[in-house]
Amino acid sequence: MSSDTSDHLQGDPDLFVRIAENALLVADDLRREYFQSTLGIAREMRTVFRSGSGRHRITAVDTVPMPPVPVAFIDGGIAQADLSIAAPLVVRAGIFRVKPGERDLEKRETFDHFPLMLGQLRGGLKADRRYGDVVRQLVELGAMVAALEDDAFDDIRLLMLHGPLQFVSGPFFGHWFFPEDYEAMLQRNDAERPYVLTTLSKFAGWCKECHLQGTERCTRDIGDKHLPAVCMMAFLQHHILERARHKGVLVCGVVERSFGRSVTRHVVKEMLTTRPELFDRLLGAIEMRGRGVTAQVDAILDATRYNDAVLLALAMNRGEALEWYPVNPRLKINDERVALFPDVQNTFVRVTSAKYPMRIEVPAGYGAEECEGVLRRAYEYASLLPGYAFPIGLDIADKYAAIPGWMTKAYHQLILAEYGRLLAGEFVEMTDTEALKAMIVMQGTGKRSRRTRPEV
Repeated sequence: MSSDTSDHLQGDPDLFVRIAENALLVADDLRREYFQSTLGIAREMRTVFRSGSGRHRITAVDTVPMPPVPVAFIDGGIAQADLSIAAPLVVRAGIFRVKPGERDLEKRETFDHFPLMLGQLRGGLKADRRYGDVVRQLVELGAMVAALEDDAFDDIRLLMLHGPLQFVSGPFFGHWFFPEDYEAMLQRNDAERPYVLTTLSKFAGWCKECHLQGTERCTRDIGDKHLPAVCMMAFLQHHILERARHKGVLVCGVVERSFGRSVTRHVVKEMLTTRPELFDRLLGAIEMRGRGVTAQVDAILDATRYNDAVLLALAMNRGEALEWYPVNPRLKINDERVALFPDVQNTFVRVTSAKYPMRIEVPAGYGAEECEGVLRRAYEYASLLPGYAFPIGLDIADKYAAIPGWMTKAYHQLILAEYGRLLAGEFVEMTDTEALKAMIVMQGTGKRSRRTRPEV
């Protein structure tokens, strides 16, 4: 083990534990070589990334504080009552706006939230486990629209989302909602947000200009009013970027723990071509010698569980970042609607007080000056949380958007009260046997405890 890599692990005992945990999860015959091979790949990454000869390069972050600007941080939360139902009950997004340098506390920090009871929605695949995530993404996008349209946030110059700026997930492509569902998710019921109708009307115009209009699937969805969630997501992302550009607001998404493999996959593929001896023993252990490079890359990643977060934490020093590089979701999802989403570019940055690098996304059209501004501000905000690689404003928004326990319990009691009215015969008549079964089902669901366990 090189002294350089040893210094990394001595300064990051948690990182050492992470590698050891991964070693325990790989096959028995790989464990002996796993630790050394991991460090060997990380050393090679450090060398190549600093040589400037490959696609990825490591640069130092400019840590000189930038002039303060008003910032809005956005995050969402989901709550599920203690009931045996597939879908969550409450989703909400929160906006935390802060104006650094302002001495008046009432003007310095403001909060706004966008709660949504999922009972308001008629459409969607409610039995799907990703249903709540789809709604949360749409509610968060609605909050971003509000931050760019509402006069209360008119002074912001940076809009930062907790999560990827371009959220394209394969399981989301089957979800759909009715038009009125989107009004609810964008807070149409709030009379103080008249811009929602304008936004939705722009969506209709955007659909008419879509190159997929007229296809069999599109015609069927519009006829049934089953408007795909991915289409609305793609439109809202374009709309947000357009409005932000018009108002001079920088937009970015920050991922707290990014255990993807886009960088790792590229590095392993390059190393198999230029330094195949590094993987010789590993390929022999998984019986992949002589196979094609693509198949070998997939086999190595599956067998070792390598990911960007761990390898980049070993390859990068604190206070360093990768140069921005483009992201192409079309490589992961085989659906023509992926092309509807705006392109983005990524970077990883390792904060002084943190173990893993955080990932930052910005629009693909941002130039060097805009990317540098986002990177430096995100780094500066994250440096305010010791031992935690995340901007402090997003940490506050995360806590603010989380659904409190009292709200979940109150909604649970509301459901039980409605069931009590049902059992009392206010809505339908039930036999004594049916009422007893319903009561047992409703009261008996939830977590197991000693009090509710049957006696021996």
